[in-house]
Amino acid sequence: YARFSIKHRDNSDSYLRKAYLNMDLHTDGTYVKEKTDWLMMTKLLETNVIGGETSLLHLDDWEHLDEMISYSVGFKNFIWSSPKSKNINYKVKHPIFFYDNNKKIQISYIDQFPEPQNMKQGLFLQKLSNNLEESKNKVFVKLPTGSSIIANNSFWLHGRKPFKTNTKLNRELLRIRGIFFK
Repeated sequence: YARFSIKHRDNSDSYLRKAYLNMDLHTDGTYVKEKTDWLMMTKLLETNVIGGETSLLHLDDWEHLDEMISYSVGFKNFIWSSPKSKNINYKVKHPIFFYDNNKKIQISYIDQFPEPQNMKQGLFLQKLSNNLEESKNKVFVKLPTGSSIIANNSFWLHGRKPFKTNTKLNRELLRIRGIFFK
């Protein structure tokens, strides 16, 4: 689990703590060896906050899914790394799109951690990011303090809208992620 605060200023190398930037839609656990089937996001505390709504998108609602899975590059391995603040000293390889045992499409993606190995991967990542962020089917949620969102990490993407500037901004969050079965 991780418990952390988002404040007006932050020296972290992770954009999760960058209050005034849009956090693009993503799944968790893209850069770790452990599988991440589910995610719980809880808002513990919030003061002096305007904005910062959670954005959500289910793969079944994404109008660009059929187009994006038609590109074979999305099913090939990408290299994923993480910033130093995550204290992970390895890289992982996995595709962005894959199928579960029931032949349902799944996704494992975040825009800040891939290391494209060629122009084809780079162009695909840009198109994927644009199509996710431009989706008309994103849902925006203003989560009350003390509330949680529990999501299947294989087909729900999440992100955050930017906060309005406030030097006293403070939001404290708890994130827990895990697997269904070993």
